[in-house]
Amino acid sequence: MPWADFPAMNLTLLVTALAAVLLAGALLMLELFASQRLSRKAPVFIVLLLAVVAVVSACVPGAGSVALAAGALALLVGVAWATNNEACRRLITRLYTPKFVWGGVLLAGMIASRYLAAHVLLSLDQQSPPPVLDLEDVPIRRTQAVTDSGKVVTLFHFKMHSSAAEIEQFIASNEKDLTQIIRMAEPNSASNCHGWVFTGGQYGIRDPDISRILIDNAYAEVAAPLEGDLAIYIQGDSNHGDKITHSGIVRIAEQHAPVLVESKWGPFGVYLHGVAQQPFAGECKYFRSARSGHLLTLQSAAGESDVALEVANGGGRVR
Repeated sequence: MPWADFPAMNLTLLVTALAAVLLAGALLMLELFASQRLSRKAPVFIVLLLAVVAVVSACVPGAGSVALAAGALALLVGVAWATNNEACRRLITRLYTPKFVWGGVLLAGMIASRYLAAHVLLSLDQQSPPPVLDLEDVPIRRTQAVTDSGKVVTLFHFKMHSSAAEIEQFIASNEKDLTQIIRMAEPNSASNCHGWVFTGGQYGIRDPDISRILIDNAYAEVAAPLEGDLAIYIQGDSNHGDKITHSGIVRIAEQHAPVLVESKWGPFGVYLHGVAQQPFAGECKYFRSARSGHLLTLQSAAGESDVALEVANGGGRVR
């Protein structure tokens, strides 16, 4: 949207003003020292050149400021050249009436109001604070998860202190900027994304435990995903090493088609989405294991078997 970025607008105005100074100086020198024929033809050539630059720039993504500056300069030079033409001066004199003046003011005011109003609305939207939720990470004491190597993984539930309306507003704010997503299940505070994958959605698992699960359960990274593979989002940090931020399950992985992942977004809904169409940071990498499914063994803290989970198609969804 024009004028939404004030630094870019200011730079455009500065460059346009400097270019206008250079053009005015050059054309003034032509008027003073060049022949009358050259001084009258030079502005026409400059207007045509600037018009071509404006049209070409308008067709190039990200070059809108160049097109705007070139168009403004072409208009300025054209108006100045018109005053040097007797026929144009007579036409301008006839048109310089209150009807045309106020009509021009009306048109200019409507255009300016449209863009200024758009900028004001954008500024108000940016100034409104993002929705914040009050939730608590509550550890689970009686049940624990165990990897294939016998390592214990602690579990938790979310405890939501925000109202249902605040939760829905927060979800809507995350969904509005993402396209091509499908909500498959409503919010559930029992688990997060990792818990949805590795406990069938019964409990939450913390980010630091996922690396251990991948190692203990013999997952290997693969370049080309297949349906049922893990989709793990990893954020690299040169100071603190890689950090796992999100996980899901590949649901569609067809040749010459986008990969679709199904994942739970924190304590909120389960979504089917493109690899990049989710709110978590990090690069998506795919992992595969020879084991059947992704579920960890759940047992009581005393060591007794807890519950048996049946998951269709090796996925992480409780049926």
